[in-house]
Amino acid sequence: MKEIVGLVAVRTESTRLPGKAFRPLAGKPLLEVLVDRLLATKELDDFIICTTVNPSDDKVEEFCRAKKVKCYRGEVKNVLDRFLGATALVPSEYVVRITGDNPLTDFLTMRECFDYMKANRGDYSRQMGVPLGTACEVIRTEALRELSRRTLSHDLTEYMTYFFEMAPFIKNTLYEVRPEHRFPELRLTVDYESDLIFIQKIFDHFGRIPSLQEVVAYCKTLTEYPRVVNDPVAAAEIKNQIKFK
Repeated sequence: MKEIVGLVAVRTESTRLPGKAFRPLAGKPLLEVLVDRLLATKELDDFIICTTVNPSDDKVEEFCRAKKVKCYRGEVKNVLDRFLGATALVPSEYVVRITGDNPLTDFLTMRECFDYMKANRGDYSRQMGVPLGTACEVIRTEALRELSRRTLSHDLTEYMTYFFEMAPFIKNTLYEVRPEHRFPELRLTVDYESDLIFIQKIFDHFGRIPSLQEVVAYCKTLTEYPRVVNDPVAAAEIKNQIKFK
């Protein structure tokens, strides 16, 4: 059994930016940028691309086959079940939830977060204070199974962070990152065309994929950058539907 394995959630259908996993970024499909970074990192023992059985995601499986990386296909709406199915491919003590449309996901602070979580014997952790789109979520595999057994809202698990936060049987040990990695109001996820353009601007500035510390330092010099917009009403509506046994 391995210690820590990444689970990368990817699907091609998106109402805001259709097919974004294969939109070009730095001369490659966005998903390939992330996968190449995963192949290079030493912070994970392995990773699995987790996509759906929807025919539109055949392209994801074909991409994985060409890149010679592991792929698991599962339910469309039940992301939790999809993740648990993937854990059977590569058993591990911990898994890391990674979003496939976050090409600047930071594995260094993820590892710091993981070490902090283990030291405090937590079930779940994520990096607090980093830009949106650069954090991962680390959870004990057994706690993930327990969540599946006890939730009554499997069809809402695309919002899995809320489940981790709300489940009374999961011990959260959130990790506050160092100052050089902090910029919580900065948005670096890809949901819109403008997000893709901004991240391409960052890559063009450095001529390579920069570290999170470099990204934070650079973006703090800019007068204009994408900002996180929270919708507490929408979040509350979703949380009100999440129930546990």
